[in-house]
Amino acid sequence: IVNRLWQHHFGRGLVATPSDFGTQGERPSNPQLLDYLANALIQNNWQLKPIHRLIMNSAAYQQSSANQPIAAKLDPDNKLVWKQNRRRLEAEAIRDSMLYVSGLLDPKMFGPGTLDENMRRRSIYFFVKRSKLIPTMMLFDAPNALGSLPNRASTTVAPQALMIMNNPQVRAWSEAFANKMATISGNQLTKEIQNAYLYALGRQPDALELADDQKFVNQQTELYRKSNKPEPERIAFADLCQAIFGLNEFIYTN
Repeated sequence: IVNRLWQHHFGRGLVATPSDFGTQGERPSNPQLLDYLANALIQNNWQLKPIHRLIMNSAAYQQSSANQPIAAKLDPDNKLVWKQNRRRLEAEAIRDSMLYVSGLLDPKMFGPGTLDENMRRRSIYFFVKRSKLIPTMMLFDAPNALGSLPNRASTTVAPQALMIMNNPQVRAWSEAFANKMATISGNQLTKEIQNAYLYALGRQPDALELADDQKFVNQQTELYRKSNKPEPERIAFADLCQAIFGLNEFIYTN
């Protein structure tokens, strides 16, 4: 159990074969730590939250993912956790993050699942029906529930980017995100861009990003104005919000 929790947070378990602790599996990279976590789980009456908290408060988890040439030469697979691994979020977390940032996420807990893709609750509430899987979830490697899966795949394919660019739900979330930024920023473009980066990426844009984004929004606004589109400024800023959703930085832990 604790090995799978460690794998969830680091992308690789202390035992790299999470479904095989036998003689054919890999040896643990740190058996003392594995025993320590297992004992902590028992002492906490088999509750998982204390173990999550213990792992996430550790110095190992809070490391940067920056490369260190000497350590990389000695331990290229990062088995000893000398840095944090860059990992893409799971399909459910990607969708939930877009809903949360746009202000549309319904935090209601419990209750039945659904197959409605327009559902605004967390993706864990999607009902699993093998003959009707959620396309956006499958696109980002959500498991199909046909069998046990020790590790999720993390593929990078063109349809993922095309979904962010063309999916009507993503567009609706982008427009909601744009409206939210306009409300909290007083319709001031510079502040809107800065707040969009802060909400979506957890940082401020640098000077070059800010200048490029202002130029992009102004160009899009002019195009929409020439096409007699209503509220050209809002549509243009929604384009930028949609581009932010498509950034690697938005869907990868760093």
